[in-house]
Amino acid sequence: MNFWLHRCHGSLENELIAQPVHRAPGSIAENFAASSCDVSESMLGVACCLQEGSIWAVSADQTTSVIVTPLLFAEVTLAALPEGAWPDMAVVAVVPPQDSKGLKGTIIDGAENAGSLGWYVVIQGLTQAYDMLDALSGIGGLRCDLATSFSIADADDCVIGEGAYAKVLRMVSRDGSEVAVKQMNFTADYDSIEREIGALIQLQGPNVVGFRGVFWFVENEQVLFSAVLNLAPHGDLLYKVLKSGVMEENSSKPMFTGVLNGLLRMHERGIVHRDIKTENILLDAGDVPMVADFGLACYITDEAQMTRRCGSAGFVAPEVCLGTPYDCKVDNFSAGVILYFILSKEMPFSSANRDSAATMRKTVKCSLHLHRPPWDTMTSRLRNMLRQMICKNQEERLSAVEAMEHSWLVGKSKKDKAAAPLAASSEGPPDAPPRPSMSLHSEFSAMPPLEESPVALGAAESYIGDESEYSARPPLPE
Repeated sequence: MNFWLHRCHGSLENELIAQPVHRAPGSIAENFAASSCDVSESMLGVACCLQEGSIWAVSADQTTSVIVTPLLFAEVTLAALPEGAWPDMAVVAVVPPQDSKGLKGTIIDGAENAGSLGWYVVIQGLTQAYDMLDALSGIGGLRCDLATSFSIADADDCVIGEGAYAKVLRMVSRDGSEVAVKQMNFTADYDSIEREIGALIQLQGPNVVGFRGVFWFVENEQVLFSAVLNLAPHGDLLYKVLKSGVMEENSSKPMFTGVLNGLLRMHERGIVHRDIKTENILLDAGDVPMVADFGLACYITDEAQMTRRCGSAGFVAPEVCLGTPYDCKVDNFSAGVILYFILSKEMPFSSANRDSAATMRKTVKCSLHLHRPPWDTMTSRLRNMLRQMICKNQEERLSAVEAMEHSWLVGKSKKDKAAAPLAASSEGPPDAPPRPSMSLHSEFSAMPPLEESPVALGAAESYIGDESEYSARPPLPE
C-alpha cells in the first residue's frame, strides 16, 4: 500500500512538522479535504509506512526512516479529496493524544483536552484508504465511524451475548466478514479501557482473540466505546463441554496446549490476564483455543493493580483470595482448573448453592482429590500435572513453559529426556500429541456468557450447576 504525508508537513523526512487541526463542523479529515485546493502530484510529500504501531517517514532512497507519530489512541478519520488532476484520492487524518495522555488527551474528554496538531496522509484509491484506516484501528487508532463501517448481520439474531456491562453483537464489515462488536453499556474508567486495548494490541497472534479496533460514539450525552473483534465459529470452551460432554484425556492435550500457548504469549510480554476461565477461552475453526476478555489484564510491573483482588470465584488462585502478592502464575492456577473441568465437567472447589465465599475458602485450602472417579482411571502423569498447576504455593506452581514441557504433554519424563540422544527427532516422541494449527488472527466467540467488566470475587458462580441452566443458549452455527 502506497501512501504519503501531505506536502504541508514538509518535503524532507527529517524536517517534518505537524499541522493544526480543525474540528468543527465535520471530521478533521473532512475539514482538511474541504480546504484542499491543490489535488495533484505536488501535494504528495514524504512517503510513509506503518511499522511497530507508528507511522514512519521513509527517505527517497528508502535507506532511512523516521518515526512520525505513534498510533495508540490517535484519532483517525478519513475523507475523499475533491476531484483534481488525480482522481480517487483520499486523506486520512491522524491526531495523537494531547501530551501523550491516552484517551484523556483525545476528543472524547472534550475538545479543550484533545490534540491540536495532526498529520494528513494522502492515499490513491478510496478502497485502499479504507484498508489503511482498518490497519490503523487494528494497531490502536481511535475511530468514530462504527455505524458506517459495520452493519447488523441479522436483525433477528444479532445479539451474541448480553450482560450488565456490555452487549456483544454479530455484525458485518465492509469486506463481508462477520465480526463481534462488544458495546459497553457505560463509560468505564479510561485506565481500564487503555489496559485492555493495549494488551490486545500487544498480544495479537496465535491463541489470542483477534482485535480490529476501538470505536467511540455519543449516546444520551454520554461517550460509549465499542471494541471490534473477529468472530469465532465454535463458541467458548464452557459451552463446548456443556453441549458435548467431557473431553477424553488425549483429545484434551491439544486444547490445553493452546491455552498454555496463549498464557506464554502474555507472560513473556509481562502481562497477566487475571480472569482465565472456560468462558474466556474461545474456539476458532478446528476448536483452536483463543484467550479472550482482557478487561482485567495488566502489566506485572503495575504494583497498584497487582495487589487487586479480582477474577472469578472457583478459578482464582489462593493468593488472590487471601489478598497476598501474586504474579503471572495466578493464570496458570486458573488454567489448571480449566483442565480439571474439561475432563470431569466439575469444578475442583465448588460449593453448595454456588456460595462464592465457601468456594474461596475451599480454594485457599486447596485440597485436590484425584483418587476417585473419574481421576482414578486417568494417567498418573495427568494427575501430577493437575497437582502442579492447581497448587497452593505459587512458588511450586508450574509456569506456562514448565507446563508445556511436562511429561503429560510431551510424552516423556525428565528422566527419559535426560537419557535421550542429543540428535532427537524434530518430530518429537511418537506418543506426543499434535500441536494445534494456529492462525494469525483469532475470533470472538459466538456464545460467550457475558461478564465483560471486572468481576468481583463475590459474583455468583455462573459456571457451576445443572446443564439445564444453559439450555436457553441458541445452537452454535454449523
